[in-house]
Amino acid sequence: MTDWEVTMKKFVAGAFAFATIVSSSVAFAQQNLVADCAPEIAKYCSNVTPGAHRIVACLISYEDKISPRCRMTAYLGSDDLGVRMKALKGMATSCSADILQYCSSVLAGGGRIYDCLMKNKATLTTAAGTKYPPLSSS
Repeated sequence: MTDWEVTMKKFVAGAFAFATIVSSSVAFAQQNLVADCAPEIAKYCSNVTPGAHRIVACLISYEDKISPRCRMTAYLGSDDLGVRMKALKGMATSCSADILQYCSSVLAGGGRIYDCLMKNKATLTTAAGTKYPPLSSS
């Protein structure tokens, strides 16, 4: 086996290990949130649709009422929430005219504004429908 083949085998093994760790850490974080915050989720966030970090956002909005353990777990689970909020702010800012014109009667949440923009894609004045991906996935 050549040095290059050995290096590639190590690289592939390392990449697989990294992917396994990352995917298991996401699942572990979700399990921790449920385990550490079950009473708080039931009390404050039972009507929140799961996904897209909405439960984390809900818990953080009640940070003065939730247990310290739940608060810490919610904070640790909020890393991606900031990225999603930045994308949402960018979409709202750059697409506001189109959103107001075509989607003002659409209830926000669950990707409905994005879907509305997609339905009106041919007549949009901005790249609103193509510039931003849907934000409703978890």
